[in-house]
Amino acid sequence: MVNGNLRKGHAVVLGAGTMGSGIAALLASIGWRVHLLDQGEIASRALERLQQSGAFYQPSDAARITPGDVNADLDCVRDADWVVEAIIEQIEPKRALWRQVAERVNPDAVLSSNTSGLGIAEIAQALPEPLRKRFLGTHFFNPPRVMRLLELIPTEDTDPDLTVRFTTFAERLLGKRVVLAKDRPGFITTRIGVYAMVQALVSAIRYGVTPEEADLLLGTLVGRPRSGVFRLTDLVGLDVANNIIRNQKERLPDDAYIQSLEPPALWHALIEQGRLGEKAGAGFYRREGKQILTLDYATLDYRPYAEPSLPIEPSLSRAPYEERLPALLNLPDPYGAFMREAFLKPLAYGAAVMPEVAYDIPSLDMAMRLGYNWDLGVFETWDALGEAGRDALTRLDLPEEPAPLRALRNAGLKTFYTTKGSSRLYFEPRDEQGDYAPLLTPQFFVRLDDLARAGRVLDETPECRVIDLGDDVACIEFRTKANVLTPSLMEFVLAYLERAERMHVGVVIGNQGRMFSAGFNLNLFLDYIAREDWQGMERGLTLLQELSQRIRYCGVPVATAVHGYALGGGLEVVLPCVHVHAHVDAGLGLPEASVGLIPAGGGTTLMTRRALQNLPPEADPLPHLRAPFLTLAYGKRSGNAFEAYTLGFLRERDTVCWNLDRLLYEAKQHVLALSRAGYRPPEPTPILATGTNGYSRLMMEVHWMHQAGQITDHDRLIAEKIAFVMTGGDLRDATPLPETHFHALERQVFLELCQTEKTLARIRHMLETGKPLRN
Repeated sequence: MVNGNLRKGHAVVLGAGTMGSGIAALLASIGWRVHLLDQGEIASRALERLQQSGAFYQPSDAARITPGDVNADLDCVRDADWVVEAIIEQIEPKRALWRQVAERVNPDAVLSSNTSGLGIAEIAQALPEPLRKRFLGTHFFNPPRVMRLLELIPTEDTDPDLTVRFTTFAERLLGKRVVLAKDRPGFITTRIGVYAMVQALVSAIRYGVTPEEADLLLGTLVGRPRSGVFRLTDLVGLDVANNIIRNQKERLPDDAYIQSLEPPALWHALIEQGRLGEKAGAGFYRREGKQILTLDYATLDYRPYAEPSLPIEPSLSRAPYEERLPALLNLPDPYGAFMREAFLKPLAYGAAVMPEVAYDIPSLDMAMRLGYNWDLGVFETWDALGEAGRDALTRLDLPEEPAPLRALRNAGLKTFYTTKGSSRLYFEPRDEQGDYAPLLTPQFFVRLDDLARAGRVLDETPECRVIDLGDDVACIEFRTKANVLTPSLMEFVLAYLERAERMHVGVVIGNQGRMFSAGFNLNLFLDYIAREDWQGMERGLTLLQELSQRIRYCGVPVATAVHGYALGGGLEVVLPCVHVHAHVDAGLGLPEASVGLIPAGGGTTLMTRRALQNLPPEADPLPHLRAPFLTLAYGKRSGNAFEAYTLGFLRERDTVCWNLDRLLYEAKQHVLALSRAGYRPPEPTPILATGTNGYSRLMMEVHWMHQAGQITDHDRLIAEKIAFVMTGGDLRDATPLPETHFHALERQVFLELCQTEKTLARIRHMLETGKPLRN
């Protein structure tokens, strides 16, 4: 029986293609036992590919998957909690397989077909009536481990209680946001997304807008991925997109938008020539070595990639969407005409089909945001466009005004979303009018912007905001670019933590940007170096060390909710927290060595403390120091939260969150639990400085690394400095010393390295290219 607490279960995945094997890897990673079945040795080869590609959070997860042959091993469904089929996107093969499953499966199993748009009720006709109650559609997105959306498609026969329980399971344990979609061709995302993609291609070719120009206009400028439309089509595959459009034309004879959509002749020519996109090595783009070539519409030959030059002010890309999107619709032709057809027309289509494919407007918007990584859903985009969007709509040849837009106008309202007091509302069309309804969100899906709109901001600067999470818990939210640390931000947090001891029962440090924090602002260090302002630099380091101490010894529990990256100074904010709640895909690291530096905001000191705490009497400390020393010397970072445990960035008591949208809520619960248990901060205790004996033994490690060619001369210097700090400096005998001693060594070594040419070169190279320099 699948439910939200079932961390151990048995799944049978039928089909070991890209989606089936990806689903199997995800289930194995959460602790489930999985049978992966396909024809012959296909499943075994798929498991090997999963292991080689790093599809598992931990290598040991692969042992939970048993590959097998669907003909010989189908009896394993008898004790399955969930059977999910992910074979070829054709109705009849799916039905034939489900008939075989129905003869063997236990009556309590959940049954689902993973499809991007086939009829779920049609597939269910292969099952006897009692099993249809256990059957629904599951549309995972590729790759299943990474993509947050799961479209769930119950049929009229599906047991409503099963839908609720499976939703809880998918959200809590698989880390998904579930959107219920109606059983219509393409559901929500495929129906709208593929139309939008092909319509944009048709429009670009019609108006002579090059692939480079179209990808720029329909990429980050409109809040969508950099892949735009032509690059996205290459990734999806021209043949796949063509099959979906053909299938939708057959199954939606009354859909005027779909029926009028005709891919251009060059589209069919590319498919006939096998130029299907990324998987074929050529599509609208082709890569030759490091050079990217672009398709010429007229000749179907490839030419060198050309950086687009568009009549757009550079400042427009930084403007709010409410200013940016209307401006893009009104660009000079052909670009304005292209944007109206390629961007606005699919928005009209999304609005038009909403009543058919979705249960409400917010569901459709969330599906499009999460399924395609858009910043704004369809109706959120209409709100950003405002009157300019509705005016531009009249210039398009549409079958009719989309019903939700017409209902909004008839109701005398301007936007699909609004706020009233502390509540967020959405427009609910009814007949030809409608009204606002409360946007109900489960309490564990916390949105900081919603709390801010509800007047829950406790304090604020341009760089940081404090929000009331309820129950006397505050959230400190960094708001700089990449959430980097600056002196003024750290001063604000230091001051607020002092207030928190009087005002709150606990604090969560977290945000909902793209990452927790990329660390200290390297541009500031470069500025200090250029001015030779070593005192200013030392003040900045001292400030970060003081922040680390304030967090560690705060009178109320301070936890962090970590997602994305927590690097360098960002991780030095995380390490002293009493509890860390990390999203499973979080990347944690102290990569300062890659820019010629060491962690000097308390990070080296804390890693030393962790290595030597609870050291048994008379034990040799050096084996305990070796692993964190190598972690710092190599500037290692984790690929996920489980690797962070291995590297020592997370402790046994820290926890992992599978659902990003639950992260802040769950971190808050940890803070409340600590407070209710009578939290007392730790007392300052000394750290064992192993002195010259420890230093010389670590330096032997460095010597062999250098001799083996694993590190450069400058890497060796950095490693020497790290060893110097971790062993307490120039001490003859091992001595317990206070944290302040190690902090002073951190600052000393950091300043010394900043005055070397090779460190300066590394910092500049990182800022210019985003990549480390090994010099």
